[in-house]
Amino acid sequence: MVRGILWCGDVTVDRLKWGNDFLKKRLQPGEKNSQISPQAMERMKRVKNLTKMSEKVALGILSGVVKVSGFFTSSVVNSKPGKKFFSLLPGEIVLASMDGFNKVCDAVEVAGRNVMSTSSVVTTGLVSHKYGEEAAQVTNEGLDAAGHAIGTAWTVFKLRKALNPKSVIKPTTLAKAAARASSAELKAKK
Repeated sequence: MVRGILWCGDVTVDRLKWGNDFLKKRLQPGEKNSQISPQAMERMKRVKNLTKMSEKVALGILSGVVKVSGFFTSSVVNSKPGKKFFSLLPGEIVLASMDGFNKVCDAVEVAGRNVMSTSSVVTTGLVSHKYGEEAAQVTNEGLDAAGHAIGTAWTVFKLRKALNPKSVIKPTTLAKAAARASSAELKAKK
């Protein structure tokens, strides 16, 4: 599944590059460069900086939550009640489910970043070709801000999964695994 996600991302990047070449051949360059007001450029840079900082804050919170949850998880797992509880569940299933989900998330993130980066380069190049460098610079700043906003949203999604990992695994899977483990334990006692 991960390979398929990455392959789709690569195909999308290739098609974006092909589309860029195709459109540059068909679009005539602009006769004169567009004039962008310095205030518009300054506002766009301000938005970009704001979204960049929000992404950094979200990433910082995520790394803190992962560290804290790892500390508490190891404390709970190593406690006497924790050992009893986790002995009822096949840990391999839980870990494999969470690991698989994380690998899919990572693949989506890598493919998404590649597509966003290529889209930004292609769009900025086309705007530069048609309207000039100033317009391309504003476009680039706007797309960077959009990329940071998407990065923040993705980090918040991962933060929710880190705070609530049980949502990654279906409750029925856990219940069935616990029932199987209990029945196997009862059969072993008889």
